[in-house]
Amino acid sequence: MLNGTFWLAIIILVPFIGTFLISANAAPIFLSLCLGYVLYSFDTHNAHSLLASIHSSAITHLKPTDIIVNLVLLIGPAVVTLISQIHSVKGSNRFLNLIPAAFCGLFIALLVVPTLPGSVMNSIIKTAYWGKLIHYQAMIVGVGAAVALFFFWFNSKHAESKKTSKAKS
Repeated sequence: MLNGTFWLAIIILVPFIGTFLISANAAPIFLSLCLGYVLYSFDTHNAHSLLASIHSSAITHLKPTDIIVNLVLLIGPAVVTLISQIHSVKGSNRFLNLIPAAFCGLFIALLVVPTLPGSVMNSIIKTAYWGKLIHYQAMIVGVGAAVALFFFWFNSKHAESKKTSKAKS
């Protein structure tokens, strides 16, 4: 079985590197992760009940596990946002975008690890890195949200000014 540190690194680095490689704006992705956490916190029971009723009505033979339902609620909005943000960051802003992308990776780890299967989750939470991540979780969420909002507002105003200048010419 793979080391917990390896799994934690994968969980953090995939969104970080992925947003850079596809030039996706990480700010709305971070905000979508916040939405995912709200959905997970308030609608998990409803989602499980809905899937149980669909499964019992024999519409489908597939029964998603609790882990899959939880992961869809947590990161589903971020995945949809990621797809809508492909190639939305251009030029030198790609490197500036690494700041909210880093917070996305850290926040995803905080959200996803507790929902993983027991053996993977336990191997991750036993690492010293997980302890540090948990210690700084309030800062990761708070600063990450502030950075995401700043980048989101800045990019929205910047995009509007570009549209206005193109319309005048």
